[in-house]
Amino acid sequence: MRLLPLCIAGCLLAPAVRAADPGDQINAVQKRPLREARRLEIWGYGSMGIADPYLQRWGGGLRATWHFREGLSAGFDVSGLGTWATQELVIAKRELHARVLESHERAAVAAVAAIAPIYGKVALPGDNLVHLETFFDAGLGGAFTETDSGRGLRPMLTGGLGQRVFLGESFALTARIGGNVYAERLAVNSQPTTHAMGFWSVQLGLSWFWPQAKEDR
Repeated sequence: MRLLPLCIAGCLLAPAVRAADPGDQINAVQKRPLREARRLEIWGYGSMGIADPYLQRWGGGLRATWHFREGLSAGFDVSGLGTWATQELVIAKRELHARVLESHERAAVAAVAAIAPIYGKVALPGDNLVHLETFFDAGLGGAFTETDSGRGLRPMLTGGLGQRVFLGESFALTARIGGNVYAERLAVNSQPTTHAMGFWSVQLGLSWFWPQAKEDR
């Protein structure tokens, strides 16, 4: 009769020991709302020039890139810009008689490649999660520019840093800050010369991914 309490205690402790077994643990990982691998991204954006006291730039563009896998893509970017003189440029020319070298980029096309090494999530009120991705890109192409001495197509380098906010399985809000640098042909003291010209800009737009994501993704 004395063995009965010991047997009952042993039977109650056995499930507790099994529950503590590391082999029975389950780790849950949340699925990404948007899978990029083997999909085409079409990004339409508006663009605004920044950090230039003399010229104000506004425009837009379209970028098409193929994602070979998550975080690696390549494609083409086409953009156009309108350029307007600021009040500082008018004052510098009229009152200070300054010689300001103006270069107006009208359009540009470039082959670009991008990597996205950073992926994360931000928790919002109401148990909502926002999925984010940070990417870096670089490209090589040409810029169609205009100066006081003429116009033409110039070799160009571009690069930038961007952020995607996933809105679902096929859409993302994409923002980018970057710069264009090109070899401009100018006339200084009536002598033709080549100068490296460029500017910084901010782009904001909506990305659409095609084809539709499969269930097994």
